[in-house]
Amino acid sequence: MEKKIKESCASCEFNFGDVCAGHGTRTDNGEDTYGMRMEDAEKMFPEGCEDYGISLESFIEQEKMNGR
Repeated sequence: MEKKIKESCASCEFNFGDVCAGHGTRTDNGEDTYGMRMEDAEKMFPEGCEDYGISLESFIEQEKMNGR
């Protein structure tokens, strides 16, 4: 069985440290997620949002977990 990194803001390619650079719809006000604070995004989307994409660092970690 292949191991996968958990989809979350922490493993997302659009996590730019302090802000989210992904596009999705916020659950609190219906606005775009782009530019929102990561702290808020992590609380709002604990399993990643609709624009989730795995970051390079997380992808490499996932490949190592699977012996590649």
